[in-house]
Amino acid sequence: MSDYSITLKPVYSRLADVLPEGVTLPPKWSSLSWHQVATFAALQDPNIDVIFNTAMTGDGKSLAAYLSAMTKRTSTLAMYPTNELARDQEKQVQSYKTTFKPENDPQVYRLNAAILEDFIETKKLSSKLAGLIDRADNSEILLTNPDIFHYIHDFRYLRRNKERKGDNADRLFSKIDNYYNLFIFDEFHIFSSPQITSILNAMLLIKHTFPGKKFLFLSATPNDLLQEFLSRCGLRYYAIDPVKQDAYRFSPADNWRQISYPINLSFTQNLEPNLRSSYDWILENAETIILKFFQDHPGSKGAIILNSIASVKKLVTKLKAIFAPLGLKVMENTGLTGETEKSMSVENADLLVGTSTIDVGVDFRINFLVFEAADAGNFIQRFGRLGRHKGFDIYQAYALLPNFIIERLFETDKHPLENGETYDRITFSNTIRDHYGHLNQFRQYPKRWGAVQSACVHLELEKNFQMRQGYPEAAEGFASDIESALGVTIKQMRAQLFRCMEKEKKKIIEEARSFRGISQLDCGIYDATNPDEPEKERFKTYNLPSLLSNFYFEWMEKADFIEQAKKLRLGISRFDKALCYLKLTGYREVREDWQFYCSRDDLREIAKSGKVQILKGLEVTGGSNDISKALSRRSLVCFISDRDRATLRAKCGLPIHFQAYGLSDRFNGKPDYTIAFGRSALLLETLIWHWKPQQDEGWIC
Repeated sequence: MSDYSITLKPVYSRLADVLPEGVTLPPKWSSLSWHQVATFAALQDPNIDVIFNTAMTGDGKSLAAYLSAMTKRTSTLAMYPTNELARDQEKQVQSYKTTFKPENDPQVYRLNAAILEDFIETKKLSSKLAGLIDRADNSEILLTNPDIFHYIHDFRYLRRNKERKGDNADRLFSKIDNYYNLFIFDEFHIFSSPQITSILNAMLLIKHTFPGKKFLFLSATPNDLLQEFLSRCGLRYYAIDPVKQDAYRFSPADNWRQISYPINLSFTQNLEPNLRSSYDWILENAETIILKFFQDHPGSKGAIILNSIASVKKLVTKLKAIFAPLGLKVMENTGLTGETEKSMSVENADLLVGTSTIDVGVDFRINFLVFEAADAGNFIQRFGRLGRHKGFDIYQAYALLPNFIIERLFETDKHPLENGETYDRITFSNTIRDHYGHLNQFRQYPKRWGAVQSACVHLELEKNFQMRQGYPEAAEGFASDIESALGVTIKQMRAQLFRCMEKEKKKIIEEARSFRGISQLDCGIYDATNPDEPEKERFKTYNLPSLLSNFYFEWMEKADFIEQAKKLRLGISRFDKALCYLKLTGYREVREDWQFYCSRDDLREIAKSGKVQILKGLEVTGGSNDISKALSRRSLVCFISDRDRATLRAKCGLPIHFQAYGLSDRFNGKPDYTIAFGRSALLLETLIWHWKPQQDEGWIC
């Protein structure tokens, strides 16, 4: 049976009737988009604290964000969820400087954890605190990630002893928040409720210590949870939504700018909902569909975006052999790709093969796309990479969706799409959202665990002498806003915090206070699979479950691993807490079948408790004995359920990369339990702590 295919109409964005006062456009620029002018105006309005710009992908949200920095000397701190997006936006901001030529010549700097470590090493600085202050002192525009922003406002990076004596609590955040006037959060929709709560805590800390700052969120698919919180806690927000303002149309007209070109979208049929289906489809059609497209349309550029790093790694080798005879370059961009190839791949590849590192906001010039999608937002995000640049005679996409999604879209009663029809992008995006399936937003997490971090912030404001002196009303105002937003009391959350500390469950609190979760199962790896990769870039981290499933590796002693890294003058702090150290040697064609096991008699009792635990003695049936020994020695934050993993994923709507795995109480036993780790453990607890056990022994509370 042939694939289903539809056509997407081009998209045109309404231009503004007038320019904002004080804004002069560069030569050859005739106007700005309506939403760009609306964003600029909102940033100048003293009655607005938070702005949401939900313009479509490709409609110039970045210019809307930085126009104030280019024309009004607005010091800007911008947060990007992936390193690749931050790298892409650094180039974009530099191009704005070249185009607008701002008189103050704002200095632009990009910063992430690895860059910060290298900067400290190169400059011989004493600490991360010193490095962050140095960058803030010398960067009018600083591009970083929300992780660093969160940790600054959670009082990390300070030099203190166990009694919290040392640096003043506000030494770092006051420097950052006093200097920067605009805080940008790009593509923040990819985060869930834990990250939303963390950023809310930071915003409210700023509100009550350095009021008057602006927060701008850019996302074509925003999450409404943050807006709900803001409406309850007195932060005034304003949404700029071109769809609701009739600022898009799908045929040409005067005073409208084309932002997307017509796209042919094909939906492959009969793909089973498993991890290998997309990989197999690409291999089977590598020459007949993918290569043929490049032969039929010379000068084309393409991308393949998949969920699995292992699939990408295996495919790149095979696709290079197929494309090389035509002089076409295949390159990869994943979390395991070295920085050199990452930085070159977006511009230099004829066919770019990657994962989520390139699907979030990265602007690459392509007219051919093959992609998987884990959920509706992921679909819209990845599909949005295509059709943004003129100069191609055709734009073609292949969506690799499981068969049950195809049935919902094309085959069931009242199916929303018809083969061969044409749709506009807004109608189509709404259809995908309505029919893709449920993905859990974990809306109970902020009240159960997110407010633990709120309690920690409040403790600093209330108990620290310097904070009480410098910000006398901050503690009361912060507490009031958090209680209104999250529906908790600070007193209750502090009691929960102290109970965990008394019961030596400090690791659970650390997990709750982290931004994306503490990577308890991350291993230090030396990647020997790419002989062309620079030696410095072969030292990486990756999670144990994925390694066991998809890779061949050899054991390394920690001392040898660290010594080699030091010889290359690499910052080694990111490897200090690794579970173990491995040399990556190859990729498995077939996933390894393995499971966690724990030879304890009380697993059933733990599962019945419905609570997050700290567990020791865990082992794995795959890999080497050395790995199991390293794992068994580590105390792990986890949650155990007596439901199997497939049931939990289906019933709870768990995300594709949720850290939940099969667990047995004996080696080679049936994995009757499910174990979730770290942040995933906290999230899962909020969903199922009240479930009856499998054997129905009564309600757990």
